[in-house]
Amino acid sequence: MSDSDTARFDMTRNEARVVIAALSDEEMTASGDRGMRLQNVQDHLAAEFDFDEHRGVEKGEMAAEDDTGWLDNDAIFGGNDPDDTEEIELSRAEADVVTDALTDFELDETHENAGTAENVRQRIADSFDDR
Repeated sequence: MSDSDTARFDMTRNEARVVIAALSDEEMTASGDRGMRLQNVQDHLAAEFDFDEHRGVEKGEMAAEDDTGWLDNDAIFGGNDPDDTEEIELSRAEADVVTDALTDFELDETHENAGTAENVRQRIADSFDDR
């Protein structure tokens, strides 16, 4: 299987938040192609789920922002359902950086969303294994 192979799987809005958090953690130390892939997947998920990146948001506005600085537009404008689902397509190379980031996120015991990260990581892996 080449890096250009792609797979599709469903992801909820809440799962996208967890993936973006994991990718943000990983991005801090990544460089080159890996760093670019991490950023591209974050941007892709942000577009799919209508998140915008805002840094330095006033504390009064933090309720609609996750810990990565990504603002959920639906939370601001209504209609924020954490179970809203989108079909996501990733290339093999993108999936590899995502699953690596999710693995690291799972191992960090300070993250309360480790179970969600594990579930998404396994679904991504399964979507490529089933091909």
